[in-house]
Amino acid sequence: MKKILITLISVFTFMASAQALEVMNRAIGLNISTNSIDTNVKDDIDSNGTTNTTKDITNDINVGSLFGEISIGNGGTGMLTIGVDYIPFDAEMDARSTTQSSLKAAGDGAATSGTNSGNVEVSGHTTLYLRPTVNISDTFSVFATYGVITADAESQIKSVSSTDKTVTQTIDGEKIGLGIRRNGDAGFVQIELSETDYDPISATTSNSTRVTADIDTQAITLSLGKSF
Repeated sequence: MKKILITLISVFTFMASAQALEVMNRAIGLNISTNSIDTNVKDDIDSNGTTNTTKDITNDINVGSLFGEISIGNGGTGMLTIGVDYIPFDAEMDARSTTQSSLKAAGDGAATSGTNSGNVEVSGHTTLYLRPTVNISDTFSVFATYGVITADAESQIKSVSSTDKTVTQTIDGEKIGLGIRRNGDAGFVQIELSETDYDPISATTSNSTRVTADIDTQAITLSLGKSF
């Protein structure tokens, strides 16, 4: 809610500082992005209050999404674009495994060992963004992006020392980016470099083993769209 409030305040501030605001254009299109996903995973095994394992993971995935946006301005070289981006399918953001010895059973002389594994699959990934834009010619414009993200994250955990568990929760994040757009008669093409910082997510197994993942992404996005 706080992020949404900041976004609305930014919109109203822009509107209050401009005169004779009008809708400059509307646009729809397709995004194709190459994402480098960096995840820091921490395990608190057997509920002993310390971090037993830490692992940094990097995954590279390609993702497609749909977007729609509206741009407002006062007829000058600058305008503000408000848009929404939606990924219409599920995507696996993280998968990892690590070897564990079951410490709770050690005292009984029946310690076991095996492989813990987990993955995070995201659905309903939606980004609401603001994009201040400056036209540098009739054809080219440059822009910055600030977006707030929400999605459903399903975490599946398999642990040698407890029962398997699936947890569904909401994951939020913030995106910043810089890009350039080329406008043409048939539509526009744009390229954006961006970073997204997701809030940490965690899940706890039946024996209180807590797994926490902190996910960040860097992306290069190619967009094809049509203004009208």
